[in-house]
Amino acid sequence: MATTCGAPPPSRRRHPVSEGRSPRRWFRSLPVCLVILSLAMPVLARDTKLERQYQGQQGKLRRQGNTVKKVKILIRMSAIDLEIVSRRVRSGLFSDADRILERYAGAVGRAEQVLKDSKRDPQRKPGGFKHLEISLRKQLRQLADLRDRYPFDRQQVIDRTIACAEAVKQRMIAALFGPDNTGRSNGGSAGSGQTGTAEDPSPCGVK
Repeated sequence: MATTCGAPPPSRRRHPVSEGRSPRRWFRSLPVCLVILSLAMPVLARDTKLERQYQGQQGKLRRQGNTVKKVKILIRMSAIDLEIVSRRVRSGLFSDADRILERYAGAVGRAEQVLKDSKRDPQRKPGGFKHLEISLRKQLRQLADLRDRYPFDRQQVIDRTIACAEAVKQRMIAALFGPDNTGRSNGGSAGSGQTGTAEDPSPCGVK
């Protein structure tokens, strides 16, 4: 476009980037941002994958009518929960971890309730009872490790969760071997000292 002869050239608007932070400094910080994103994206992707797996198990549970298979699904759901909790605790997200721990306790309590509602004889048909007891032995060790990473003043929820898992485990042993044998597996468990028997109310939040 032609300009009027002798008129000064039109002034250029300053680019917003030039105000406060130079383009050169911005480009120097870009690699740092990219590194942070590259580290965060796998973590977020893994968390999303675990949640998708959990929702998939929920769908299977709704469609499942077999008692033992229901218990196995709930065991898988509880295992996914503990993996999520472990990741949250490593990141220092204790409130988020507590929320998932409560979901975990609900799955454990529900597995016990499924067995109770089935009216199965655990000594003649131990399937489900045995699966749940074995999984809780392993999970109690995981919970004890997680508890050690919690600050002292934030251990209330994980202590309740351990009490829940321990009580259900003891009831599974009592159902399988009789109430006189409930103490024989105590060596491998850890927690706040609550054990529970077949007659104790559930501390898992399931009525």
